[in-house]
Amino acid sequence: MDMMMEEGEPVYQEYGEYEEYTDEELAEPDFYVDRFYPGMDLEEDEMEMGGGLAPFSVSEILEHCIEPTLTDGMKHMGKIIIWCLIFRMATQTTKVVPWLGHAASVVSGTVLACHFFGGGVFYILGLVMMGYIMLAVSSKVRGLASAALVLGYNIVCETWVAEPMVWHMVRGAIMIVAMKIISLGFDMDAATEKSEKENSQPESPEENTNTESVEDKKKHAKNLNAKNRGKKNGKKIPDEQVQEVKPEVKPQEPDLTRMPGWFEFAGYCLCPGTVILGPWVSFKEYSSIFKDPRWNITWLVKILFTMMFAFMFLTISTCWNPWLIPDSGWKWWLAYRDAMSFRASHYFVSFMSEASAIAAGFGGHVVGTQLLWHYSVTQPHNIEVPRSLVEVVVSWNLPMHRWLKQYVFKQTRSRLGPGPAVVMTYVASTLLHGLSGQLAAVLLSLGFYTWVEHSIRDKLSNIMEASIGARRETDCRRKHREGSAWVILVNLLFGLLAMFHLAYLGVMFDQSSPEQVTGYSWSHTLAKWRRLDFTSHWVVGVMAIINWLL
Repeated sequence: MDMMMEEGEPVYQEYGEYEEYTDEELAEPDFYVDRFYPGMDLEEDEMEMGGGLAPFSVSEILEHCIEPTLTDGMKHMGKIIIWCLIFRMATQTTKVVPWLGHAASVVSGTVLACHFFGGGVFYILGLVMMGYIMLAVSSKVRGLASAALVLGYNIVCETWVAEPMVWHMVRGAIMIVAMKIISLGFDMDAATEKSEKENSQPESPEENTNTESVEDKKKHAKNLNAKNRGKKNGKKIPDEQVQEVKPEVKPQEPDLTRMPGWFEFAGYCLCPGTVILGPWVSFKEYSSIFKDPRWNITWLVKILFTMMFAFMFLTISTCWNPWLIPDSGWKWWLAYRDAMSFRASHYFVSFMSEASAIAAGFGGHVVGTQLLWHYSVTQPHNIEVPRSLVEVVVSWNLPMHRWLKQYVFKQTRSRLGPGPAVVMTYVASTLLHGLSGQLAAVLLSLGFYTWVEHSIRDKLSNIMEASIGARRETDCRRKHREGSAWVILVNLLFGLLAMFHLAYLGVMFDQSSPEQVTGYSWSHTLAKWRRLDFTSHWVVGVMAIINWLL
């Protein structure tokens, strides 16, 4: 099986910062993960709605599908984990010179990218080089300048330079690097603006007095400690029993008011833990893995269990779904099968990206006295059994959602307001994914779907004084709360409607079409939706009219 790359606490631990949302909850998911493998060889008349494996027995499925799928998957994914382990052991077991650690990240990430993308790695290296130059020459507008560079680079390469098959293969990695460059640009702008504000505000007399008072108190406390050193309950104790208490030193955050060095920047962009599958990580997160690195058995156990979940979803996508729902089924069952296979492949990539990030040293959190490892990328339980489409788009790719909210939605809302910010979020994601008619159709449709759903459910919840909004309410301000029987029923109906929309939107992501190796066209997308009579779009259109009347 020739695998093509484009784009986890217990695995399903809740991701705290995503519990409550207002307008930014409409920021959409990352759909850049395409199929990782070609489908089974099918005849022309079998390619209408995807392949089926129903005639085979369970033992034949295990022997001829699951075993080769797991073997081939481990052969490719294992190389990612091994290079991440080599990188972490080389840079985080002993104290190394900073530039040497970043150089190790560059080398290991580049070698890994060469294995998966071949000559396509030069498109990644070209973007890294041009991104560094843009950050160096621009000032105070690094974020916008980087975004313009990325957009132009994607259009030029996809339209005139790259071969369709090569670009389709490397597009996911290009997007991860692009997100890193843009986020670093906006973070540097924010750090520079904050520094200038602090330097431009003269210190007031009251602040000087307070500062002197604090310094006096520190000196007094220091002298008092010196007098009492070696005493316990007023009695002198031997000096050898006195232990000096050292204050806890927090890791110093990177200084983003200065331009990072070349190895530091390239190491961030090409880190082996994120360069192939993602996820997006901030420059601060990358810098922190070299400072006070920690090791425990939980780290290794987390990697193994996350990989187990990943390969479980790979077998569901490749083998179990086609076997359970054969080609002779109802067209909506076939649509659900193809969409479910696509979602399962996305979960496979997401959990593997989580495993690779943790293997490289990301995701360590100290809770009390315990060191826990988690870097949540997706939440399948919120997608397969959704409350709403809004919940789906938030849970689809948590780092991507965080990036869109921080660097697109908030940046646009501060200048143009919440409405244009939501629109710009979807447009930005569509452009990041490249000039793909299929992805553009899905993302823009999803943007309209979530806006209609969020608006109509918000109005209905106000009219009926019930907790039937797109997101679960935690403040209990409604008369009819989540536990009411009819409220549960209404939310269940909206959840079933969301599952219907997911089957419709995901039907074109089937693995049987020969277009999958170069990217799907508008005609392929419209043909899939036409076969389903554009039912989902008609339903949302009716909901939009009802929303307007309300």
